[in-house]
Amino acid sequence: MRKTNIHAHVILPEVLGKAGRYGPAIEETDDGRAAMRVGPYVSRVALGRGLTAGALHRMGDATVRLGEMDERGIDKMCVSASPLFYLYWAEPEIAVPFAQVQNDALAAYCQADPSRLFFFSTLPLPDIAASIDEVERTTAMGARAVNVGTDDLGGLELDSEEMWPLYDAIAKAGLPLFVHPYPSPMAAGQPDKYNLSWVVGYTSQETTAFARLTLGGVFDDFPSLQVSITHGGGAVPFQIGRLEMGRELQPDVRAKKSIAEYVRTNVFFDILVHDLAARRFLVDSVGADRLLVGDNYGGWDAADGFAMLDELGLDEADAEAIAWRNAEALFRLAPVGEEEKGS
Repeated sequence: MRKTNIHAHVILPEVLGKAGRYGPAIEETDDGRAAMRVGPYVSRVALGRGLTAGALHRMGDATVRLGEMDERGIDKMCVSASPLFYLYWAEPEIAVPFAQVQNDALAAYCQADPSRLFFFSTLPLPDIAASIDEVERTTAMGARAVNVGTDDLGGLELDSEEMWPLYDAIAKAGLPLFVHPYPSPMAAGQPDKYNLSWVVGYTSQETTAFARLTLGGVFDDFPSLQVSITHGGGAVPFQIGRLEMGRELQPDVRAKKSIAEYVRTNVFFDILVHDLAARRFLVDSVGADRLLVGDNYGGWDAADGFAMLDELGLDEADAEAIAWRNAEALFRLAPVGEEEKGS
């Protein structure tokens, strides 16, 4: 069975130190942990997954990643920027060139084997006009989706009316959105004990992002727009009924369809849900045709996404849909060794 992983990040050496006073930088702390420094925010990374400073630096070598894919039988993998590097709070004169540097580095990384590696572009959302330009530029470079955060997007939210011209550009480019949170304490450099913003904050942010996209009428105005949300969509699969109540009863809602209908037509989720019973509920709730294998490859909470899929015990058709068919259709991927559509 083919295997395509759509949720994997890379730290590329070309981007380190390229955001002025924000860095970013990889440091090694006195207790041997790797630390990511981005402006005033410093986050120590758990070592249990081998995330040493040296390992983070080695992420920039695509041949290492390809070798790991061979060992695990992974045919294709997306790479996207670390959410620590979104820099949505940065001044446009820093954010715009930094996004360009990241996208150039991601595209170059994938050139090691463009039949197996593909990338999602990141945007300088403090400047919507520049973000639209970057959508157009990176589409020409072969980007397969646009990577955006869940909230606090340079002072905007996913349902802010200022985002509509950007959605229009993304929809016209035929690209999906890849929605991934970033740590909420970053911009202010606040303490993040236990990295709690990662552990539980992300799931809350993903749920809110879905609510803004649906209740805010994004899919009504851009019905062709497809969105992939990380970590099983947070609480979405468990709270579709509550969100539907909100749609029916709360003020200012712009959604014209049921919440369940948007799930069926516009939204995908990856299966990075660590509890097997919850993962089974995810499949039962949204269906195999709306799921993808994405496992934060190389990250702190990474698990073998294909082993997670095997644990579900699905029939062959559903397992293949999640393992690669949905991803190939959503991101317009061709089988390994064949020319990519649109490249």
